[in-house]
Amino acid sequence: MNQELKDLIKQLETRVRQLILQQGQLQEEQDKLRKQLGEKDDEILKLQAQNEELKQQYSRLKMAKYIDMADNDIKDMRGRIRTMVRDIDRCISMLKVTE
Repeated sequence: MNQELKDLIKQLETRVRQLILQQGQLQEEQDKLRKQLGEKDDEILKLQAQNEELKQQYSRLKMAKYIDMADNDIKDMRGRIRTMVRDIDRCISMLKVTE
């Protein structure tokens, strides 16, 4: 019985050592995963900032496009007004000639 007890103690010691080694490995793996998680969090923050910057740039681009469209509309309107003024002047001059 004494030998059996010694064998059981040796098995227990062996398993405890294995558990200690395994716990160390798991701790290292956990540290590694936490580091990766921190890196991913940093990357997410950078991408969110980049996303916000791109949204602002897109908004500015849309505004510039609207302004450009408005400028073209104003140019078209000025051209129409000039044409109408010429037509009116022509009509006035025709009226003066017929008087």
